[in-house]
Amino acid sequence: MNDRTRETSADWSRNTLWPTFQTPDHLAVYDIGNASQDMQLSVTTMTGVINRQQPKVYLLSNNDAAFWLNEVFAQVPYDVSHVAGNDVLDALLNSYGSSIRGLIIYDPNCIDSINVATMLAGQREGVVVSPAQADALHGPPYQLPVVADLRIYQWENNIQVYSWAEQNLLKSAAPNLVAGLDPRIPGALRSFLVATRTFIYWLDARNFLPDLKNGWISERGLMQRIFSAFPAGTIHLGWFVDESQGVRLTSKAAMPVLASDFFNNLEVWTSVQGGGGVGASPAPTVNARAPKAYVSFTISDGDNLQYDQHRMARLWEDPVRGSIPIGWTISPSLVQVAPSLAAYYMQTASPNDELIAGPSGEGYMLPSDWPGEYLQAFLKLSGGLMQAMKLSVIEVLDTGLGPSMAFINDDLQEEYVEVLAPFGLRGILSGSGQTQSSWRIVSGVPVLQNLGLADSVNKTVNLVRNASEQFLNVYVLAWSMTPSDLKQVVEQLGDEYEVVKPGQLLEMIR
Repeated sequence: MNDRTRETSADWSRNTLWPTFQTPDHLAVYDIGNASQDMQLSVTTMTGVINRQQPKVYLLSNNDAAFWLNEVFAQVPYDVSHVAGNDVLDALLNSYGSSIRGLIIYDPNCIDSINVATMLAGQREGVVVSPAQADALHGPPYQLPVVADLRIYQWENNIQVYSWAEQNLLKSAAPNLVAGLDPRIPGALRSFLVATRTFIYWLDARNFLPDLKNGWISERGLMQRIFSAFPAGTIHLGWFVDESQGVRLTSKAAMPVLASDFFNNLEVWTSVQGGGGVGASPAPTVNARAPKAYVSFTISDGDNLQYDQHRMARLWEDPVRGSIPIGWTISPSLVQVAPSLAAYYMQTASPNDELIAGPSGEGYMLPSDWPGEYLQAFLKLSGGLMQAMKLSVIEVLDTGLGPSMAFINDDLQEEYVEVLAPFGLRGILSGSGQTQSSWRIVSGVPVLQNLGLADSVNKTVNLVRNASEQFLNVYVLAWSMTPSDLKQVVEQLGDEYEVVKPGQLLEMIR
């Protein structure tokens, strides 16, 4: 068991909770999109070691990575290597071989050993390889030593794997980061986890029954034990086997979640500062006539960092964007975690786009499950990040009304308003959606219950037409709807409804 104890008071300074990297002088760019799974795993983990102090390598594993390289990182000198695919590991060994101490061999019979190997790569400056790769790299010309061979443990299940990691690796891991990561993901976030020596697990919080063969511990119990080793405010990266149960456990542990399992080159993004953001765009004029209702649309999932990097970037390119008012949830933490990404959206937003703080502040959390003694600290940090990104509206998900995830606790609403109002809060949007909307005013700040969840054009139109209130915000599923779809919704609703931005809608309620 590790010897760390949970702190009773949290240091919520971003300088201590989020790692810093030196700005790159130059980036060597390698395309690994067509490399094998094992080769992507090896290249990504070695890149994490290389990039630990100052990023030197940027990996192209999808079209988004190439887009961002040209769109955001143009100020950083870089060269795109002619070496690609399965040949990239050789190129890294030839150029940066002195960065690593040897090979970490995962066990092909135990997929979760890949996560342990990733942690060992970070703590022992190694590169994760399969047994077949190890045989080749152990011989000429590289003759790399074997630092660890995980096949010797003959683990039979993930409880054995992560119990061993808890006992042997947790005490040397990053003190304020933990990650849930599917071991089948070979690249993406892994380079950052290696660079920061983050503790990694992959356990199912739904499995709560203790297992005699595993020392009377369940997967849920092991998750809770791992979380208890970290102080309040620790950032949970990656994702969960099950979202609903996972985020309840992280919330109870006072861990904000930054969904990031498929975020690429995060250490590079952290190291490159963005340009200055723009001021709030002037709101389009609202029609002076009295429509049946005022409607706004808010696109979901902006708290998800990998959504901000991938799906949102594609939605942002929709030619319809800018022609109708749309609210876009986005992670306030981007301003520190990936400042250039935050700056891109701030600088390219049209007057019809409104950026809104994603649920439920600094990171994804459920206020009703969050320990009360840590809520103000979380909200103050969230307020500072929101202010830095000029975000005055926040979307909050909580435990109210079952699947609607409504934020209906009056006391918690009042605490949100009390703490965030000095940072410029103008309104709160609540939940993933209901069939009817309602609102209340808390110290001059409206709290509006969303309609939703809208995942198709027809459903969105029906939600609006069947609602009885005059002020309606529709929570729109980012994974199935686009600005072009919302344009169809607006056309089908017709002149009886006035479409405005969420911030405008909340101002009308005030």
